[in-house]
Amino acid sequence: MNPPRQLLAIKMGRIDAAFLPEQWASMAEDYGFKMLLTAQDLWPRMQGSVLVVKEELIRKHPDIVRRLVRVTQKATDWVNRHPEEAAAVMARQFSITVEKVLPVKVVKTAARFEITPEVLKRSMGRLEYTTSIDPEMVQEVIDYTAGLGYIRNSFKAGDILDLRSLR
Repeated sequence: MNPPRQLLAIKMGRIDAAFLPEQWASMAEDYGFKMLLTAQDLWPRMQGSVLVVKEELIRKHPDIVRRLVRVTQKATDWVNRHPEEAAAVMARQFSITVEKVLPVKVVKTAARFEITPEVLKRSMGRLEYTTSIDPEMVQEVIDYTAGLGYIRNSFKAGDILDLRSLR
């Protein structure tokens, strides 16, 4: 189940446990679930969401890639400087996401989700918002997922990381 569906199942009392990414995990707390552990408990320094572009875009339009990196950096800096406002923006976006992800027949129930800035601010306190990338950590993820069989073979993180625009 995707996170909005898991949250709906939690709210409806259909499941007893869930494995959710932040901010959904913090929302589940508001429905009486206890957070047993976080991703950081299992894997400190784990890289989270990243900006991904096709190699072709890097080759043909490096200026666009630089601008994407710059706007991502500006947005990340803004979130860190203005957590209250960022939480309000995220609350609006999560509400829109829930409406788009869930089927029409459950939207009425989903509309009762309380995706509040307070919940998201609590969630944001559990995360580190940064644009720095640790190639060694990325390599750990690649090796780990290969070991689990999620990808066929491990490969060098450097083969997929182009950090020139971060400098």
